[in-house]
Amino acid sequence: MAFLCCARAATSLRSATSLARAPRIGTARYASAQRVGTVLIRNTQRSIPIDVDAVESVTRALLERLRCSEFDVGIWLTTDATIRKYNTRFRGMRKSTDILSFPFHDELAPGALPDAVDRDDEDDLNLGDMVVSVPYVRRRAEKDGGRDHAPGRGVAAAMAPVADVEERIHMLLVHGLCHLLNYDHETDDEFEDMVALEDELLATYRDWRQRRR
Repeated sequence: MAFLCCARAATSLRSATSLARAPRIGTARYASAQRVGTVLIRNTQRSIPIDVDAVESVTRALLERLRCSEFDVGIWLTTDATIRKYNTRFRGMRKSTDILSFPFHDELAPGALPDAVDRDDEDDLNLGDMVVSVPYVRRRAEKDGGRDHAPGRGVAAAMAPVADVEERIHMLLVHGLCHLLNYDHETDDEFEDMVALEDELLATYRDWRQRRR
């Protein structure tokens, strides 16, 4: 699996800066004990130490909760310059952002997975790629983290008071995975569905954190 190799990337790119209703977790049903998906992590930024093993661990916990543990996922931890390039190329926005998502099966309804897959074709089991600007996440953590914020739902509200960069990245993975399953937040209904799913996944994330303590 290569990063940003999806032929559909230009039309399926999702952004997490405006954060995020559709079937919930139970609709993403593809399970088999015969395969464990690959979580491929590429860390090309060097300014901020990141526990890559923790990123893989939380991603696998979220995929299991989504019943997508057989699927491959790519995560690229990178710089502002890199994410700005992709944000400009695919969204026409000449600025950096926190996370961009490239769902591979963008033709499917939110939460749906392929009914049949060819186990000899790795593309069938490719959920997609996420690109994270670690420096951007750090700037937002320094600006917003540790402050009181109005209560709310979804990743945006949960992440707002968090000052720890790695914790913010873990929460962004919740949002990014929702986009890889084609959830979106362009309309009020889409927003409500996506927030509902994010809240379920955030509960899984908090359980994961508690187990690691």
